[in-house]
Amino acid sequence: MNRASSLGLLRRPIPQPDEDFPIVQYADDTLLIMEADARQLFFLKGILHSFSESTGLRVNYRKSQIIPINVVPEKMEILANTFGCQIGSLPFTYLGLPMGTTRPRFQDLPPMMDRVERRLSAFSSMLSYSGRLEMFKSAITPITNYASCVIKLPKGVIDNIDQARKQCLGGVIRHNRREAI
Repeated sequence: MNRASSLGLLRRPIPQPDEDFPIVQYADDTLLIMEADARQLFFLKGILHSFSESTGLRVNYRKSQIIPINVVPEKMEILANTFGCQIGSLPFTYLGLPMGTTRPRFQDLPPMMDRVERRLSAFSSMLSYSGRLEMFKSAITPITNYASCVIKLPKGVIDNIDQARKQCLGGVIRHNRREAI
């Protein structure tokens, strides 16, 4: 990306003091923040095509989304057609967490709480107390640590996860989520 931006083909959407382009990547998921400009998308698609030709890896544009922030719908149609993808909306889920322009609320995080409860209930009845503690360390704590590093979790979410952990240690998982205060 640095070469493309140094040639003036791609511009950073927000002036930044360094040369890094605003990209978040994890495995095969990429989140790219850029200006809503058809010419910019055309250049990006060319770069992705060159990458594809040189590596054999393909971008599935039908599974990709372009998510507008303060862009009129008519322009979004043009941009989506230029890139060959769908138009998404905020908030959206990226790597299991809600992404948007506001801080996630309790109501936005049931999928994460459900994931924790499913993992706890799947094997907890078959594990000893020490086995359940090990499951917390290896399967549950990483989920909550990851989420806490990315977003500030509402108190109600933390309380619900703690309640599910306590119930698991007691041997029973109940799906009775408390409402946020």
